[in-house]
Amino acid sequence: MGPVRTVLVGAGKWGENVARTLRDLKAEGLVELSYVVDVNLSRALELSRTYGFRAAAGSIGEASGEAFVIATSIDALYSSALEAIDRAACVFVEKPVATSPAEAAELLVRAEARGVVHQAGYLSRFDPTVVELGRLLLGRRVYAMRFRRLSRRPPHMRSYPVTLDLMPHDIDLAFFLLGRREARITFSLLAVDGGVPQRAVAGATYDGVDVVFEADGMLPVKIREVDVLAEDGMIRADLVSRVIEVVAGSHGSQVSASGEEPLKAELRAFVERCRGAETAAPDLRDAVEVLKVVEELSRRAVVLREHGELRAS
Repeated sequence: MGPVRTVLVGAGKWGENVARTLRDLKAEGLVELSYVVDVNLSRALELSRTYGFRAAAGSIGEASGEAFVIATSIDALYSSALEAIDRAACVFVEKPVATSPAEAAELLVRAEARGVVHQAGYLSRFDPTVVELGRLLLGRRVYAMRFRRLSRRPPHMRSYPVTLDLMPHDIDLAFFLLGRREARITFSLLAVDGGVPQRAVAGATYDGVDVVFEADGMLPVKIREVDVLAEDGMIRADLVSRVIEVVAGSHGSQVSASGEEPLKAELRAFVERCRGAETAAPDLRDAVEVLKVVEELSRRAVVLREHGELRAS
């Protein structure tokens, strides 16, 4: 099969990262760069010229290709994906793919009815540290996990709850690493600033495994950590330094993870799937399950208001 004709929808900062990565895959003969689509046509033109796409367009209806990569703002993901599914054989949608499980489920039903290959943009699954952590967990009896995803978000992202922006990555990772299909929220605390949750701490049980998630969009330091408690000891994975510490009994060791850049690995998997390969990757089914958890933790949250008052939402 020849190169996959690929359309990029979204020419913002993340869209540019995607464009750069698709150009790398073009150099390997895997993709043909078709269109960049954005409501800001001048920005779409700029990206198309910089990264070697054939053309630019102001709407999805003006573009054509076999595969569409949706990398818009969170509030535009659902509508863009819905339109792309009607025009393409393969559709990749950045996380969280929609703002509710009902919307994500509609995307799933539409994609499967049309036989569209679909993938959800849960990038962390392709991080070499996560891949190595998954290997280390094989055969271990895990009883608890903690995820920390902390970093200062740019001003334009602070209009979105951290529960839709940062935390979905780790909710998905818990499903992935534990091999579970269901989760139940046990507690949820949201700290609100500007009317939007900027910090969140939530607990869940994944079929008997206790999991805690912490997301913070204000801290001026980037932290991405996973702690695993197992019957034979503890594992701490640092996704920033790509170092994993293993403590079992009185013995400790370190493992350094290495591998392909996660975004390239993720998009490579998408292209391979478009070409007919049975490559493992998160899809819209996974996105639906993640958004069910997000919806439930939002429903059950205790909210810390800007003036410091605690009350049930």
